[in-house]
Amino acid sequence: MSWLVNFIIFGIVDNAVMIAGAILGLSWERFMPKYFQKGMGGVLGAGIGNAISDFMGGAITASWGLAFGTAIGCLIGLLWIPVFLQLKKVNWKKPMTIFDPENWT
Repeated sequence: MSWLVNFIIFGIVDNAVMIAGAILGLSWERFMPKYFQKGMGGVLGAGIGNAISDFMGGAITASWGLAFGTAIGCLIGLLWIPVFLQLKKVNWKKPMTIFDPENWT
Protein backbone atom coordinates (compact mmCIF):
# COMPACT_ATOMS: atom_id res chain seq x y z
CA MET A 1 0.00 0.00 0.00
CA SER A 2 2.94 2.36 0.54
CA TRP A 3 3.61 2.23 -3.21
CA LEU A 4 0.20 3.82 -3.75
CA VAL A 5 1.07 6.74 -1.48
CA ASN A 6 4.41 7.16 -3.26
CA PHE A 7 2.71 7.36 -6.67
CA ILE A 8 0.10 9.80 -5.36
CA ILE A 9 2.88 12.05 -4.05
CA PHE A 10 4.70 11.73 -7.37
CA GLY A 11 1.52 12.69 -9.26
CA ILE A 12 1.05 15.76 -7.08
CA VAL A 13 4.66 16.89 -7.60
CA ASP A 14 4.51 16.06 -11.32
CA ASN A 15 1.44 18.23 -11.90
CA ALA A 16 2.73 21.00 -9.61
CA VAL A 17 5.87 21.35 -11.75
CA MET A 18 3.81 21.40 -14.96
CA ILE A 19 1.37 23.97 -13.56
CA ALA A 20 4.27 26.13 -12.34
CA GLY A 21 5.73 25.94 -15.85
CA ALA A 22 2.41 27.01 -17.37
CA ILE A 23 2.10 29.98 -15.03
CA LEU A 24 5.71 30.97 -15.66
CA GLY A 25 5.09 30.62 -19.40
CA LEU A 26 2.19 33.06 -19.22
CA SER A 27 4.59 35.67 -17.83
CA TRP A 28 6.89 35.07 -20.85
CA GLU A 29 4.19 36.17 -23.29
CA ARG A 30 5.01 39.86 -22.96
CA PHE A 31 8.42 39.12 -24.48
CA MET A 32 6.97 37.16 -27.41
CA PRO A 33 5.84 38.54 -30.77
CA LYS A 34 2.24 39.82 -30.74
CA TYR A 35 0.81 36.85 -32.66
CA PHE A 36 2.04 34.52 -29.88
CA GLN A 37 0.51 36.55 -27.04
CA LYS A 38 -2.75 34.65 -26.73
CA GLY A 39 -1.91 31.73 -24.47
CA MET A 40 1.16 30.47 -26.31
CA GLY A 41 3.40 31.25 -23.33
CA GLY A 42 1.25 29.03 -21.14
CA VAL A 43 1.36 26.22 -23.69
CA LEU A 44 5.15 26.43 -24.02
CA GLY A 45 5.59 26.78 -20.27
CA ALA A 46 3.41 23.73 -19.62
CA GLY A 47 5.35 21.72 -22.20
CA ILE A 48 8.69 22.68 -20.68
CA GLY A 49 7.34 22.08 -17.17
CA ASN A 50 6.14 18.66 -18.28
CA ALA A 51 9.59 17.86 -19.68
CA ILE A 52 11.20 18.89 -16.39
CA SER A 53 8.76 16.91 -14.26
CA ASP A 54 9.18 13.82 -16.45
CA PHE A 55 12.95 14.19 -16.21
CA MET A 56 12.61 14.37 -12.41
CA GLY A 57 10.58 11.16 -12.44
CA GLY A 58 13.37 9.28 -14.20
CA ALA A 59 16.11 10.96 -12.18
CA ILE A 60 14.53 9.94 -8.87
CA THR A 61 14.94 6.30 -9.87
CA ALA A 62 18.46 6.98 -11.24
CA SER A 63 17.26 5.71 -14.60
CA TRP A 64 19.09 8.29 -16.70
CA GLY A 65 18.03 6.84 -20.03
CA LEU A 66 14.41 7.17 -18.94
CA ALA A 67 15.00 10.66 -17.54
CA PHE A 68 16.78 12.15 -20.54
CA GLY A 69 14.81 10.19 -23.14
CA THR A 70 11.45 11.25 -21.76
CA ALA A 71 12.51 14.88 -21.32
CA ILE A 72 13.91 15.08 -24.85
CA GLY A 73 10.77 13.41 -26.20
CA CYS A 74 8.61 15.97 -24.40
CA LEU A 75 10.63 18.85 -25.85
CA ILE A 76 10.47 17.36 -29.36
CA GLY A 77 6.71 17.05 -28.87
CA LEU A 78 6.54 20.85 -28.64
CA LEU A 79 7.34 20.91 -32.35
CA TRP A 80 3.70 19.92 -32.95
CA ILE A 81 2.55 23.38 -31.80
CA PRO A 82 2.95 25.06 -35.24
CA VAL A 83 1.13 22.13 -36.88
CA PHE A 84 -1.81 22.48 -34.51
CA LEU A 85 -1.88 26.25 -35.01
CA GLN A 86 -2.02 25.72 -38.77
CA LEU A 87 -4.81 23.14 -38.43
CA LYS A 88 -6.75 25.60 -36.31
CA LYS A 89 -6.85 27.97 -39.30
CA VAL A 90 -8.40 25.38 -41.64
CA ASN A 91 -12.00 25.99 -42.67
CA TRP A 92 -13.35 22.57 -41.72
CA LYS A 93 -16.92 23.35 -42.83
CA LYS A 94 -15.92 23.69 -46.48
CA PRO A 95 -15.38 20.42 -48.39
CA MET A 96 -11.75 20.15 -49.35
CA THR A 97 -9.02 18.01 -50.66
CA ILE A 98 -5.83 17.77 -48.71
CA PHE A 99 -3.90 19.76 -51.27
CA ASP A 100 -6.42 22.61 -51.67
CA PRO A 101 -4.39 25.70 -50.68
CA GLU A 102 -7.54 27.82 -50.22
CA ASN A 103 -8.29 25.92 -47.02
CA TRP A 104 -4.91 26.67 -45.45
CA THR A 105 -5.18 30.45 -45.06
